[in-house]
Amino acid sequence: MPLKEQDVVDAIEKWLNANGFSEVNAIKAGARGYDIAAKRVETSQRWLIEAKGGAYSGADSSNDAWSRTGAAFLMTAGWRFQKDIPGERFAVGIPSSRWFDIHLGRISPALEYLGISVFQVDDDGKVNFTENRHRPE
Repeated sequence: MPLKEQDVVDAIEKWLNANGFSEVNAIKAGARGYDIAAKRVETSQRWLIEAKGGAYSGADSSNDAWSRTGAAFLMTAGWRFQKDIPGERFAVGIPSSRWFDIHLGRISPALEYLGISVFQVDDDGKVNFTENRHRPE
């Protein structure tokens, strides 16, 4: 059963605070705004992270995971090209489960190309971070 959105946000917030980020601001799941905003100390870059979690029913279906993974991708890809957005780096945060992992694999080339990083959160709260950097052509 994949973690709920608030569990994903909480785990990523804790990871950011322990791994060289400052000014970490996470909002409650369901609230409007950037799920997590933070600043990376070593580069001074502002990061915006869109988090999604598993279905509230506890089901781990392919359709639920696909719609949530796709929604996180669409949001961050939109931010990537929006003018006057308060961030330079973008990431998605999702649970790590069978279906989330499968659907993440489908969009990984696009995430890499756009420079959208990924935070995957295991059921035990462990965060796996994949940093993707945009490569200008």
